Formats: sequence, structure tokens, C-alpha cells
Amino acid sequence: MREKFPSVDVGDQRISSQTTGSGPPMVCVHGWAGYERTFDTIAPYFNPHFTVYQLAWPGYGCVPLRGKDYTLDDMVRWIDTFTDKMGLGKITLMGNCIGANVALEYAYQHPERLTHLIINEPHGFMPAYFYLLIYPVIGDLFLRLLFKTQPGIALIMKMFPLEEGGDQGSGYTKSRLLKVPTHVMGAFLRAMYRYARETNLYARPKVKVPTVFPLPTATFGQVAAFERYYGHCFEALTICKISQPVHNPARETPQAFAKAVLPLLGIRA
Repeated sequence: MREKFPSVDVGDQRISSQTTGSGPPMVCVHGWAGYERTFDTIAPYFNPHFTVYQLAWPGYGCVPLRGKDYTLDDMVRWIDTFTDKMGLGKITLMGNCIGANVALEYAYQHPERLTHLIINEPHGFMPAYFYLLIYPVIGDLFLRLLFKTQPGIALIMKMFPLEEGGDQGSGYTKSRLLKVPTHVMGAFLRAMYRYARETNLYARPKVKVPTVFPLPTATFGQVAAFERYYGHCFEALTICKISQPVHNPARETPQAFAKAVLPLLGIRA
């Protein structure tokens, strides 16, 4: 049985979250895998300085998804409504994986609401096979083959650095991925793919929010491509190198992640 976390009505959906720490607000949003504890690995380093709100997208955490489709603009609106209802004022926003792309879009739409933007594992492009996810029946079958069968799970375990263990941890575990309904995965990934196809970041003004991009020495191709594709879209982008050859430094090397990021937020690590 999944843990229960408090939730907030954001209109067409409810957003659940875990809140820890004290200080100015930091809102954290996860990617294609995750839930209300995705950022637990780095929370001990940030909790002394921030009140950390770990949001879970509908269907991933303890709140089910209403309906089967939404857009990235909806996700931005959910974050904004959550911060309003919680009375947070200006926030530091951290996004992980595809959630980093959501956070980036939030910075475009609501720069006045942010003090800093942290994009961990942002995707510079979406793989071509994501096109299959546009089609509801084919996309659902694709996800079932990939996430609900032993050969598919074995492939995922080789492609991504998933954690061992049960329901605890960041949410990047086999057992938790098996529990996420395929229609939830499909809705999330379709929203991201449509955004990638329809949005021209080059045509927009540069992001003015101070932005931190932790970049390890080895990562996924679409993450490594982010600097090349979108690095010039920021007025104040700081790329902090993580020396370890990891994919997701926030999860795999939390101490190194905190040591690199906290000084860029004006905090002595």
C-alpha cells in the first residue's frame, strides 16, 4: 500500500507532496519515474536551508490521475496553483529528468515567481521512438511491453540506473515502476513529446532566472546535448561539473550534487 501524503486541489487535478525542512521555499518536481520521495537523497543537504516541497505528478504518487491526457502547460499551471495555495511567494524550483523541462517552461512563463532554477537531467531532445506514444493504443501497448514484461524490464534495467529495493528510495525502482499505470506514463510522455515538437525555444527571449545545470562527466545522450542545443537560451546559466561518471547526480552522488549546487544558491555547503 502506497504512503499517504497531503494533497492540494489545483483545478482539474490534485497534487500530493512531502514537505520537510525550514527556510525559503524550494519546490521539486520529478520526471518519468518518481513520487513524493524522489528527492529524499538530497533533502538532508537542502533541508537546513530551505523548506523543501517534493511534488508528485497525478498518478505517480498517492493521488490518482483524472482523465488520460494533459499538456505541459497544464503541469506548469499545477505548479503555479500549488505555490499560490500554499502561499509560497517566490520559490527556488528544481526539476529532475523530464520534470526539469517542465521547470524550464515554468521559468519562461513565470520568471517573476523564481529566485533560482535548477535543472537536473534536462533533456535536449526526445528520442524518435517517443513518436509512438502519440497514438493512444500503440503507445499503451509500447509501454506495457517495455515496463510490464520481463524482457522489457530487463532492457530498462540496462538502460537506466534504477535502484534496487522495494517502494522506498527515489522512486527509480523496478517495483515502483511496475505500479505506475501505463496510461499515467503515456499521458506524461505524450505531453513532453508534444511540447518538444511544438515549442521553439530559440524564438523566445532568453531566460532571465539564474539557472544551475549540474552536469556529470557521463550521462544520457539527450542530457549531454542540452548544453549544445539550449545553452544560449539563458542569460545566467551556470553549468557546474560533477566529476563522477553518473547519470543522475542528485540521486547517485547527493553529497557531490549538494556541494556543487548550494554555493550557487548563495549558501555555503
